[in-house]
Amino acid sequence: MRKTLIIICCLGLAIPCFSQEVVSIRYEGLEKTKRSYIDQFVTFKVGEKLDSSRVLMVRQQLVNLEMFSDVRYEIGAVDRGVEVTYHFQELYTLLPIFSFGGIEENFWIQAGASEANLGGQGNKLTTYYQYYDRSSFAAHLTFDRIRQTRWGLNVNLIKWSTLEPLFFANQTVEYEYDNYTLGFDVIRHSSFRDRIEIGGAFFTEDYRKFTSGVFEGAPEKVSKRKILAKATFVWDRVNYFYFYLDGIHNQLNIQSVQSLDNDPEFYIVFNDLKGFWRIAEKGNIATRLRLGLSTNEVSPFAPFVLDSYLNIRGVGNRVDRGTGAIILNAEYRHSFVDKQKVAVQGVLFSDSGSWRNPGGNFSDFTQKENLVIFAGGGFRFIHKKIYNAILRVDYGVNLQELTINGFVLGIGQYF
Repeated sequence: MRKTLIIICCLGLAIPCFSQEVVSIRYEGLEKTKRSYIDQFVTFKVGEKLDSSRVLMVRQQLVNLEMFSDVRYEIGAVDRGVEVTYHFQELYTLLPIFSFGGIEENFWIQAGASEANLGGQGNKLTTYYQYYDRSSFAAHLTFDRIRQTRWGLNVNLIKWSTLEPLFFANQTVEYEYDNYTLGFDVIRHSSFRDRIEIGGAFFTEDYRKFTSGVFEGAPEKVSKRKILAKATFVWDRVNYFYFYLDGIHNQLNIQSVQSLDNDPEFYIVFNDLKGFWRIAEKGNIATRLRLGLSTNEVSPFAPFVLDSYLNIRGVGNRVDRGTGAIILNAEYRHSFVDKQKVAVQGVLFSDSGSWRNPGGNFSDFTQKENLVIFAGGGFRFIHKKIYNAILRVDYGVNLQELTINGFVLGIGQYF
């Protein structure tokens, strides 16, 4: 009875506060981030009646920016109304890039720099050198919201060089592959969570045969100049709780590639649907379903690749290609350690997928030889005060043929 009376008294004291006007909105802890950028995500204004649910919703929107390790708020009574104060703990966002990944007999490494809050306005700049069979370079610049509007811009400059295994009449031939790309996207934020990106790129592709010998149908050299037009639609309902996620995210990508060398136009459509569910205090279920189709040409250059880094952990390096893909990844992540600055997660996962062969039929998706099922486990070593500081170690095994397996290392969650 006594506890009930205390609760009633506290509510009675709080009700007058929450019925008053907001006379001040304050930010504490902002050092790098500009107040003008944060203002865009605060949907209540000075002079409005206080709505505690909106104050809480704004707090979650600010956490979802992934620029802060934590955002807290307090509401205090002042003369003529109430004052709302948000307290921020900024993440380190100007970081060197030194990441790596690997599977058996294959290794890659990146070195560069990344800024996830350029100018304190949520803009992003990433530049890096990569060695993955051969040397590559990339620079990505994103202006998130130009002049506090709903418009943004992506600019990309890429020189991408690898050894690509291509498949000719049941034989594998390796090519030195060089891709030079200059691209841009115009971004339109339809809400705080959803956006549309419309853009394109001009790029050249050069293939030079690396494997020695004569192979039927395998040219010595191929060079193409192409123009890419694309549209991306993002629907995001994922909330962040430190490194735990909860919600649904969907991204639809539509691309058209026009050759300047009189080759037929090529189309690619793929959709990524991700779902995240928190389990108790330290558990997280994560799933990703990718559906993709492209122009169904009989070609060794099919766009959907079976690869340990992209979709099936442990399968190998660019093992196969197809003109269609159905891929399902599922993880259970559990935190064994969760301290103020660091955390360690254990992960159990299942990766499965099926591909349509170049020039094949939709029935290819149901053929046993095109179905791949892997399962395994791993760890995540997380630094909670640094942006995207997650070291990933996974080991996957082919459930259909246990002798096929491998480790996959990387930075960030797998998806």
